[in-house]
Amino acid sequence: MKKSHVESKYKLTVFLIKNSYTDIDTFINAIGFETIDIKEDGEELGKLIYKGGFKSEPSWVSIFKGQEGFDSSSIFNLSSKAIFLHQHANRWFCFTFGYARHLIDEHAYERNFGLITALNIGDPSAITSIDKTNISHISLHSKEQATKEIELTSFEFNDETDILKSITAKVPKNESIKDEETLSGRDSVTIYTRASIKKFPAIAERLYCAFNDNKYKERYPWLDKIIEERDSTTIEELDSTLIAYIIRGNFEKVWLAIPEVISWEEIDGFTFKEGQNKSHSLRIYPELDISDWINQLRDKNTLSISQLKLKRICAHRIDNGPSYKWSVYRCLNAEIDLNEKKYILNDGSWYNIEHNFVQEVNNYFSTIPDSDIYLPPYHSKTEPEYLRSIADEDSRYALMDQNNIMIGGKLSRIEFCDLYSKEKEIIHVKKYSGSSVLSHLFSQALVSAECLLHDIKFRKDVNELLPMDFRLPSPEGRLDPSQYSICIAIMCKYSGPLDIPFFSKVSFKNAAVSLKRLGFNVFKLKINKT
Repeated sequence: MKKSHVESKYKLTVFLIKNSYTDIDTFINAIGFETIDIKEDGEELGKLIYKGGFKSEPSWVSIFKGQEGFDSSSIFNLSSKAIFLHQHANRWFCFTFGYARHLIDEHAYERNFGLITALNIGDPSAITSIDKTNISHISLHSKEQATKEIELTSFEFNDETDILKSITAKVPKNESIKDEETLSGRDSVTIYTRASIKKFPAIAERLYCAFNDNKYKERYPWLDKIIEERDSTTIEELDSTLIAYIIRGNFEKVWLAIPEVISWEEIDGFTFKEGQNKSHSLRIYPELDISDWINQLRDKNTLSISQLKLKRICAHRIDNGPSYKWSVYRCLNAEIDLNEKKYILNDGSWYNIEHNFVQEVNNYFSTIPDSDIYLPPYHSKTEPEYLRSIADEDSRYALMDQNNIMIGGKLSRIEFCDLYSKEKEIIHVKKYSGSSVLSHLFSQALVSAECLLHDIKFRKDVNELLPMDFRLPSPEGRLDPSQYSICIAIMCKYSGPLDIPFFSKVSFKNAAVSLKRLGFNVFKLKINKT
């Protein structure tokens, strides 16, 4: 009896080329590679571009050379690579092997092809890992792995502040899929499945159908709210528009802000030239203003994105310690409309924001009432100086800035607030800055409120720090949150009503919704410079 042939399983990585690229030589750099036609039963299935490997000694071998009995002559790496190209529905599919993906022009392949395909094909109840980026924190990229197959909702994922970058999931079996398959994807699809030459066309067709399916929008309707824009052509258009705005002085939707949390009391000011220490020849700017940065340029008309990424902004310490340094591009924030879509530049990355989500977030921000608290202009004071002056000059307020309370766990320490009034107004203050900095403020307000409501020890610690006539009544009893107001106050040099970066509004909305759910009254307040 003839033994049946069982196809081997392979981990296949597949890229989908954009439909504007029809000729292989426009998106593949195959110089120095062999190219052959691949046929099966007389039918042409595609082309194979490949190159044999060359021997190289692993770097770790040098550590053990000279040891008795160690033979390094048989230890080597081979770096062979290949791409199989198959055309389906007038679109090219690239099956890459080895390090061949780097032969593909990064402008040419569909971004998020793998993510959308995996969301459509993968079993929604059998996800084993996710990669995500949190827009409310500073460059917080994380990977979560589950010990068993679970739904996306079982991961720690907030669909308003987390951006899903990739998933790994099992593929459900059916009449055509009898073997267990695992699939993951972001730009490319990686699928572990049985394969042979004759199966490549069917795999390409299956992946293409999944990519064009809208099933994922029904399963995950929030996915398109915020998408990191990673298409090189679109990014180039956005960057060109950004440069044009800067050159023309159109700063209504373009501004500079520090991209990370710093201790303002330690900062003397900003300079726009690289330097370890302050120099008498450098002009120190008390605040970060895009107009100041533009005015010190020799020729703004020759400005380019590469210059923005090379030029530095430095925040200098009062004690002449090491300064904070960021590229100008990372400090730039912008909101740009392009091809009937809204894009946000934040912390060096562009994001495509769904129109309805923009309206929802802006509308919510406007519904939070402005506080009737009056806090005077801060002029040129730093945040700590300003808060101290308020408490010194107005007996209605107690200074709580930099009075940290231990709360245990990974959070460790937190401020109750910056100012507390005899009218039970819990005021959190921050100088206007980038999304990550303001999001930190909103997070602190929420954690403080949760501790105040639920933690007796926290309330006792707060009372230890408060002056006698400000103290909470009966800290051991139940606190009534409806008697307290939480005010988010932002020190801002710009005229007009309070406005903050879009991603800050997203974080503000999440914090405000949670605070209201706890029972607190929530207000916002703009503190003017003059």
